[in-house]
Amino acid sequence: MKEYVLVVDDEQSLRQVLELFFRKEGFEVDTASSLAEAEAAIAANAYDLVLTDLRMAQPEDGLKVLRAAVQKNPWTQVIVLTAYATVETAKEAIRYGAYDYLTKPFDNANLRKLVRAALARKEDDAGRRKALRESVRGTSAYEGIVGRSEAILGVFELIDRVAPTDANVMIIGESGTGKELVAAALHARSPRKAFPFVPINCAAIPETLIESELFGHVRGAFTGAVQTKKGLFETAHRGTLFLDEVGEIPQPMQSKLLRVLQERSFRRVGGNEDISIDIRILCASKRDLHREMVEGRFRDDLYFRLNVIQVFVPPLRDRREDIPALAAHFLAKFSEKHAKPMARIDGEAMRALLAYDFPGNVRELENLLERATIMETKNVISIGSLPPNVTKFVTQEAAGAGWNQESIPEEGVFLDTEMDRLEKIHLLNALEKTGGNRTEAAKLLNISIRSIRYRLQKHGIE
Repeated sequence: MKEYVLVVDDEQSLRQVLELFFRKEGFEVDTASSLAEAEAAIAANAYDLVLTDLRMAQPEDGLKVLRAAVQKNPWTQVIVLTAYATVETAKEAIRYGAYDYLTKPFDNANLRKLVRAALARKEDDAGRRKALRESVRGTSAYEGIVGRSEAILGVFELIDRVAPTDANVMIIGESGTGKELVAAALHARSPRKAFPFVPINCAAIPETLIESELFGHVRGAFTGAVQTKKGLFETAHRGTLFLDEVGEIPQPMQSKLLRVLQERSFRRVGGNEDISIDIRILCASKRDLHREMVEGRFRDDLYFRLNVIQVFVPPLRDRREDIPALAAHFLAKFSEKHAKPMARIDGEAMRALLAYDFPGNVRELENLLERATIMETKNVISIGSLPPNVTKFVTQEAAGAGWNQESIPEEGVFLDTEMDRLEKIHLLNALEKTGGNRTEAAKLLNISIRSIRYRLQKHGIE
């Protein structure tokens, strides 16, 4: 199979030269003349290698191409082309995840050598990806994050690819999905792991104190400043600072934060000494920061500084197959915490958990299992220890096989969708009961091994 390359450059003559070079080397080639064309091509295709000019219409266009490529496929290798005057920016691109840079003018021999080395790393990365998947399948966990669904495996792979870089990362996801766990995993897999991981909830700090909390203050800077205090930026030196709910930072502080990111230095409140820092910034927000930026409530230059790489953490309703493993994890945790040995969750209670949408995501599941552990009088979690909003579907089903007039909403249901959902639930229950043994699960469901393989593939269950 031929390898697939995207060449991005706003100079037509250079694009043509590069396209000819890659075709002679046996590659399939696409070209793009702008950031917009590159982003469209990346969205529509899977590339093995992206070769992009660093500076096009805008100085950071090349970095944005890099961001789009890594976001779409963490294993795509990126090489940036640069003039001597922008070598420092090219080195920054490497910190953000590019394989290497090539200065203009260049000869074909150097380009050929660099391309082959980049694709060799891609093969190494593929081996790491396979090892990662096998490891997760064996333990159902990755740096404390429980799950082995396709959706969460994609998150793990992106973490694995991005963590070794110094790229700033914006973590996107609903409340309760585990964004801080993702941030901690990025730190734990990075070269900075021996140094502090400092999380801060920006929404929990009063506006009048946020500058002092972030940057520290000198003695006498304000009433109550009886001694000099280090800020969180200084505490995180050589490590990672996680700004949770970064969208809550007031606009005057946004400009100061931007300056720190650009200059890599700051002054304590009331101080006159510049303090240099070496940190990586991770951030998260429940707000739609892109919308906040468009509507003028969040600085666009700060947004693009923070949003080098995006990691989307899927809601629990999109990774229901992880619920049994998550439930078992929390059950063990709370059994120990409350000194109440719990053997398992019974089938009826598990069906209720699998059918529930969990608007509060993993955090809600965790709270439910702690409540159930406390409320349950036996050593098995039963449906009676779950709240009514969680058990509603299952109890309706038991009362009238789930299809009586009262259980069907006035607007009706999509029968095929409901049948698919129930099929998936039974598949997951059978796999849970048999410890993942497909042959035994097929026997429980009274279907052939061939049929269960087809149905598992249909529902994306590995």
